[in-house]
Amino acid sequence: MLLRNSPAKGLQKESPFKSQGIITDSAKERCIFTDPQIDRIQCCFPANTVFKPHDPSALSDHTSDSWVAFPVTPFAIGYMYPFPAFTQSFFSLTGISYIQAMPMIWRVLYTLERIIEQEGIDLGMAELGELYDLTTFGSHCYLFKRRPGEEHPIFKATKNDTNWKRRFFFVRRDTIPDGKDLPKMWATHGRIEDPGKDHPISVSHLRLTPAAKERLSAFKKLDPEIRTFKITTQDSQEVSSASVTMSSAGKSTKSASKFSITDLTNVRSSKKKTPAASPTASVPKAPLRGKGGKKRKTSEAEDLQGLPLIRQQFLEYFNEKFAEIETYVGHVEDQDSKIADLQQVAALKDLKIADLQKELQATKNDAAKMLINFDYEKHEITQDAKVSAAIAMYKIQLQMAMEAQDPAFDKSTWDVEGWKARLAELEDDEEAEEILTLEAGGSSKDQGGEASGAGGDDAAKD
Repeated sequence: MLLRNSPAKGLQKESPFKSQGIITDSAKERCIFTDPQIDRIQCCFPANTVFKPHDPSALSDHTSDSWVAFPVTPFAIGYMYPFPAFTQSFFSLTGISYIQAMPMIWRVLYTLERIIEQEGIDLGMAELGELYDLTTFGSHCYLFKRRPGEEHPIFKATKNDTNWKRRFFFVRRDTIPDGKDLPKMWATHGRIEDPGKDHPISVSHLRLTPAAKERLSAFKKLDPEIRTFKITTQDSQEVSSASVTMSSAGKSTKSASKFSITDLTNVRSSKKKTPAASPTASVPKAPLRGKGGKKRKTSEAEDLQGLPLIRQQFLEYFNEKFAEIETYVGHVEDQDSKIADLQQVAALKDLKIADLQKELQATKNDAAKMLINFDYEKHEITQDAKVSAAIAMYKIQLQMAMEAQDPAFDKSTWDVEGWKARLAELEDDEEAEEILTLEAGGSSKDQGGEASGAGGDDAAKD
């Protein structure tokens, strides 16, 4: 029996949904699964299950302590809740929420459940980890990726499912088995800014025993028809109470047999063989008449026999290719995002280099100013020293001139060589020569050539 809480009373008591901010384009992923559609899958849940009324603004990443989100996909292909042991083991092992699993995961798990039941191969998580890698796609959704160099373990499981992200609903946790133990937050094994990276199923603690290897080998030897995803429903998008369902015990019914895409050219009428159909659209032939002018009796069912199967096979082939294109486009978008990030890093690097160059130029300018100031100060100090030395020399000259005029002074006591050495310390030979010349000229009036360039230690002391 389908129960619904009263929006007027029940919703006021419930805490509001909280978005985790994982969905990047919320406008394109809002819920479109309405109440009448929920009524059609009520048989897939236990009695007295409470469903939350449809909210067109709801997002699948909304979390709540009272409500849990379910995707429509598993119930559209034949699952019932609680899910079988193998399926539930996968979600318990990976920690992802039901709503994070893309349709491809549900198809693979559904087919493996059928193989476990009908073929008697007791597959487990260790074997699943050897068959597939778990990969993130988009806003922390997950899908299976086949191992490099190997074929898909399950065939026909990668076809596209239109609007699967928008087809979900909420169930109250305390009205379903183990509802309170279901995850309240989405699993985020990778970073949001790094979509598309592989995250293998964590089976490091599981050992692939010899018995498990035998089961894996037996699985790979199965006929491709058995390893092909199959379903018999009235509508691939919406399941009704008449749809084939899989119970919590893992039961399922055999689906209608299918033929491969290579058999499209071998469709024949049930009574008379006709040439293989051309890939191009054929023009209907005029009705044939016998000798008596009677119209040949050919039922419409005979003429159209096989067309639903052709259409179904074509849609499967188209959906599979479209899914591959969608995956490729997703990878391209990821690459574009990475390129944009690298370009941003390069731009920041250029700005940093420009700032460092400005700082370097400013440092060079400061160093040049410091050198100029140093040279100026050095020049000032040198000039002051020279002026002081020149003054001292003039004092010595003045004293020597006074001594030269004194007839009683002993001029042999003059230290001429010492005076020349002091003049050399000025490092200005021309100035020294000029001083010596002037001194020699001034003293020759009284003492002759003897007084030229003479100077004593006593004079230097004064």
